[in-house]
Amino acid sequence: MKRQVHRLPTGGRIDRSRVVRFAFGGRSYSGHPGDTLASALLAHGEHMVARSFKYHRPRGILAAGSEDPAGIVQIGDDPGRTDPNTRATEQEIYEGLSARPQNCWPSLNWDIGAAADFVWPFLPAGFYYKTFKGPLGSWMLFEPFIRRSAGLGRAPTRPDPDRYEAVNRHCDVLVAGGGPAGLMAALAAGRAGARVILAEETAELGGTLLSRDPDVLSIAEKPPAEWVAEVRAELLSMPEVLVLTRTTAFGYYSHNFVGLWERVADHLPEAARPAHLPRQRMWRIRAKQVVLATGSIERPLTFHENDRPGIMLAGAVRTFMHRYGVLPGKRVVVFTNNDFGWDAALDIAKHGGEVAGVVDLRSDMGPLHLTETARRGIPIYGNATIVATAGRRRISAVEVRPLRADGKLGDKPVHIDCDLLAVSGGWTPNASLFSQSRGKVRYDEEIEAFRPARSWQDERSAGAANGSFGMLDAFREGARAGMEAARAAGFDANAPDLPHIVGGQTGQGPIRVVPELPSNRPKGKIRAWIDLQDDVTTKDLALAVREGYRSVEHAKRYTTAGMGTDQGKVANLNAFGVLASLRNETIPAVGTTTNRQPYKPVTFAALAGQHVGDLFAPRRTTPMHDWHRANGAVFEPVGDWLRARAYLQAGEGFHDAVQREAKAARTTIGVLDASTLGKIDVRGPDAREFLNRVYTNAWLKLAPGKARYGLMLGEDGMVMDDGVTTCLADDHFHMTTTTGGAARVLSKLEDYLQTEWP
Repeated sequence: MKRQVHRLPTGGRIDRSRVVRFAFGGRSYSGHPGDTLASALLAHGEHMVARSFKYHRPRGILAAGSEDPAGIVQIGDDPGRTDPNTRATEQEIYEGLSARPQNCWPSLNWDIGAAADFVWPFLPAGFYYKTFKGPLGSWMLFEPFIRRSAGLGRAPTRPDPDRYEAVNRHCDVLVAGGGPAGLMAALAAGRAGARVILAEETAELGGTLLSRDPDVLSIAEKPPAEWVAEVRAELLSMPEVLVLTRTTAFGYYSHNFVGLWERVADHLPEAARPAHLPRQRMWRIRAKQVVLATGSIERPLTFHENDRPGIMLAGAVRTFMHRYGVLPGKRVVVFTNNDFGWDAALDIAKHGGEVAGVVDLRSDMGPLHLTETARRGIPIYGNATIVATAGRRRISAVEVRPLRADGKLGDKPVHIDCDLLAVSGGWTPNASLFSQSRGKVRYDEEIEAFRPARSWQDERSAGAANGSFGMLDAFREGARAGMEAARAAGFDANAPDLPHIVGGQTGQGPIRVVPELPSNRPKGKIRAWIDLQDDVTTKDLALAVREGYRSVEHAKRYTTAGMGTDQGKVANLNAFGVLASLRNETIPAVGTTTNRQPYKPVTFAALAGQHVGDLFAPRRTTPMHDWHRANGAVFEPVGDWLRARAYLQAGEGFHDAVQREAKAARTTIGVLDASTLGKIDVRGPDAREFLNRVYTNAWLKLAPGKARYGLMLGEDGMVMDDGVTTCLADDHFHMTTTTGGAARVLSKLEDYLQTEWP
């Protein structure tokens, strides 16, 4: 078992008193409770965890959460429980966890599929359209090979033995995100007495507060974790507040209907999962008001060979340091275009990392950052860029060159050895849920990103999700959003007092965005990556534009940029920038792609919940069901109901029983159990006219106490249903439908009532 050579001696939110053993790729590793698979592997110096989809290039950990594009693995060996395409950054380790890389054979390090990378010039975007659908019969030749290599992980092959649950809830205020803005919003609404649901994606509340140095940042004169714990305790003490961790708000639908996905027991060994709890739970929430405090996503920089394992987002490096006690590299280069990269460099240096250089695209850098960096003896490369990297399974060096005033490269290259490259290309508000709600975004040139603009539903965004990257701004906006939401829901709410904050981030500062950074390599050799999961480069986007796919939606589909399981969370804005440059337009003119539900992959089992097997379509029975069975009834399913079809007597076949019963009904008497028929109550001053429009026959003169047979047609003129409707009063009718058509008829009536004749 390897040692945790990159584990910091102190710090992090892990439980260092206990050791957890797990396996990855057939090798044994150790970690601590609180570790994710990514943090535990990084503690051992393991950066390469996966292979990319198309070229099978080595892929490592880029981010620290659900936005990570390519560090996806297969969890579990049980053919009924195994989970494909699981992010290593989200999977918490537990004793006995077994994970393995996917999309590689025979092993991660030696993957025969990597041969595709050697012929990449012949496999550009859209190559399969042109090559495999060309000459007659060629598709039939290549189809088996394509299908065999398609996909990433492998779906379970046995029935899932675990239990899942779906529940419905109403609340006054739903808060998505448990960072500083979300916590303040929940406090404001909760203190007003509102029914509040707070959903946080990770295992702990706190968000970015837990990714900062607790020796530098203090909240109300306390370490961030201590302040978060106090807020959590207060929220849990409120009877109308529900706090959900490990819970993702994945879908924002109409009328403030929001889907939440809770991983109840995925962080526990199978033997330790409580029998009374489901493995996962689906929450279907109808909220009067919604506060989106989903934070922001750091984006990478686009340069030649920017996809190697060991290239990470600067914010992710800080998260692994302070949340998990892991410094992913010993000798680090920081590459940035904003102030946040400098904060990361100083943070890394303080915690034992050797910062071999800070490379900044800007020529105008903050004097305080320059002074402190120089004081620590860290080399500074201003107005410069990285033109190339080295290393196959992990980065080993970078080449730096200055930028001239015209944007071209200078002549003095600098070679820097490193085992970690921390990049920061600026921050993007996480507006996915906002866009799903049909809200409109606008491009903010100050932050060089899209941010929420006009809301469509009863919603408000706060903090970094609203484009306010300063920590004090996040606290202030969260408190105001929670107060406004509670007031809109009918409560007398006030904004909680803002805590005194020391050492909080003030924002990303001035930012210089270059869609694709120049390289001194031959043009045909340059590979600047946009989407690390689906292997999309700037060359692919250029090809799409040349071939007429200029629309952002068309280019997305032609190149598959942003179409992976991550939906391009870190890649999309860079792709928009490259398209804008290729089209000689601005990013707002190019526009955005559509944010669709779910925000991240959700298991089919969770979506189904308890509605499987006998509960998928529960059979309904009448009060006479036991009598039917006692008298030998043979049943048939009609809609949701079981209805007696015939009563077989001793030695009698089904046909004979039907003939006997038909004769009895014609010659003596027959009794029909019609309680299964659909029953719909129609009332109102226009009830007669409404029935006139949905039935083919007339209803204006039917007297109270009388009944009439009605025939209902579909829009195509074909018979849809029939039944008897009784007039109870001039404005009140009782309609019956066929047993199997009740739900269909009700849906049609509601459709007509709400849309055709409101």
